[in-house]
Amino acid sequence: MLAKVFLFAALAAQGWVLDPGLPSRLGEKELSRGRDLYAKHCESCHGPDGDDAQMEGITPLGGLSLRLGDPRNRNFGGPSFRARGRIYQPDEAKALMGYILTLHGEKGFLRPEALVSPLLLDRKHLRRTYLVIDLRDEAEFREAHIGSAANLPSKHFGGLARPALAPELSNRIVILYDDGAGRQSAKVWRALYQSGHRAVAILDGGFKRWVSEDRDITRAISTSAPATLLISSAGPTRTTQMTTTAQAVRTLRLDWRRTVTERGFRKAAELSDYLRAAGFKGPGRYQLRAGSESLDLFAFQLHLLGFSVEQTGREELVVR
Repeated sequence: MLAKVFLFAALAAQGWVLDPGLPSRLGEKELSRGRDLYAKHCESCHGPDGDDAQMEGITPLGGLSLRLGDPRNRNFGGPSFRARGRIYQPDEAKALMGYILTLHGEKGFLRPEALVSPLLLDRKHLRRTYLVIDLRDEAEFREAHIGSAANLPSKHFGGLARPALAPELSNRIVILYDDGAGRQSAKVWRALYQSGHRAVAILDGGFKRWVSEDRDITRAISTSAPATLLISSAGPTRTTQMTTTAQAVRTLRLDWRRTVTERGFRKAAELSDYLRAAGFKGPGRYQLRAGSESLDLFAFQLHLLGFSVEQTGREELVVR
């Protein structure tokens, strides 16, 4: 399968780097070649957006982007790799992987790797490279949860001044889920992302959607779950430096309930339309009139849409 085959050759032999910025380094001719290769050899299984995985054994290509979120996982790719019975040469591999990284998934987000579908997680959650964290209350977790998940109730997270992933877990791909609304997941996602851990994503639709799709659940507590998930970092939270002076503050009237459905977040086009109607006009300073309860969710949604976000106050964000 295409999502797995790029693991078998060394970076040193290839002459190009597989990372999220690869498409920007390719010319129109190379991306066009990648698109043709994808249409010929990949689209019949993975679909036009890379997220079609209804065939047995097919994994959504969003998992590829998710791995690239961790710099230590960028030493993948190769001078050639095998897929569907053929060998791709270096220039073909570069063009094809570059094009794959332009695919925005079924919901059309610019950063689809930050949102994981139940289908993808169902095929990945038992792997040792993944750390699935259930953010619901302990009683709910003990009643039923996703297999291999560790529990981190909100009351434990709230006691950490600067939450960060425990050092021994720094090489894990973290998947967060809550009851389904995404608000608690977005809060923990922001903390981990700002602390420097980039390989972190949210389960789209949370536990509610997982159950509605009749996916496996368990009451058994995983023996391999880490004893310590998060620590309070000694250093300052890592944030992007942004200029905030001489900018008017726009007020947003957001109802977070209108940004999600029973199947998770709305598609990028629908979410963008709602945010514009609520007063979002692109980069700038914003204050949420509804209060800070939806601020983390709003910040995560902006990240999905390709923006950079910094919190400057309890209810204020700077977006660029």
